[in-house]
Amino acid sequence: MLDVFRGLKSLVKISHVHIDSPVFRLHYSLTVMLLSAFSLIVTTRQYVGNPIDCVHTKDIPEDVLNTYCWIHSTYTIKEAFKKKVGVSVPYPGVDNTRGKADDRKTYGYYQWVCFCLFFQVSGHHCAVGTFRFIYFWL
Repeated sequence: MLDVFRGLKSLVKISHVHIDSPVFRLHYSLTVMLLSAFSLIVTTRQYVGNPIDCVHTKDIPEDVLNTYCWIHSTYTIKEAFKKKVGVSVPYPGVDNTRGKADDRKTYGYYQWVCFCLFFQVSGHHCAVGTFRFIYFWL
């Protein structure tokens, strides 16, 4: 029975020769691990649970308004930060939109961050794989 496993041992090459430094090995293993972890964290926050809660009235269904808030960006009025809260404006930066469009500061919600992190992990794997391929096969 052990002879079968000894035969398989000849198929496996264990190389103790390293072509890169310990810092480089730590870099490409740690970078992939961190980017993968952040991608999973962002993904679970976006697609599991309730990532966006828009304040709404009973006139518009909650799921419709949350979908709208998910797709579109939001903005604040720059001049509304200078007004007194509770008297002129309900909250800092919130006011009516009758002002100029230049007075708005837009905040985009980037729901594609998890995919960008995933592509960075994939690109990092490809770079390390290409380096190893070039070194060992060429």
